[in-house]
Amino acid sequence: MAMWTPEEVDPEFELTPMIDVVFLLIAFFMTLISFISAELVELELPEAAEASIPEEPGERQYISIDREGQLYFGASSITEDALTAQLVALKAELPRLKVFLRADSNTAHRHVNSVMKATAKAGIFDLIFASAKD
Repeated sequence: MAMWTPEEVDPEFELTPMIDVVFLLIAFFMTLISFISAELVELELPEAAEASIPEEPGERQYISIDREGQLYFGASSITEDALTAQLVALKAELPRLKVFLRADSNTAHRHVNSVMKATAKAGIFDLIFASAKD
């Protein structure tokens, strides 16, 4: 009885699947980086000697105020009335919500005060002021 013996076959290295995976990884990381960088508006934060990062960030939302007093909810520009409505809706979804307020060091205090009033109206009392460490 004759046994079938496989012919010597040189293994081929397929590049197509590897190239597909590399392109998918590149697309994933580019998307991830755009989400991270789009989250915050560039500001000159006030300096504080005792600045620290909260240990348990939990559910958070960033509100930024630029030097002209323009409000940003994440990276999107927003009005004071719309901010209050957004915060009320977000508080209903996330009961343990913390708001991180990032205000430019040259922002008038009345703009910071308006954000504080909006968070209070929404029932959010965990308001954390962002600052840069000296």
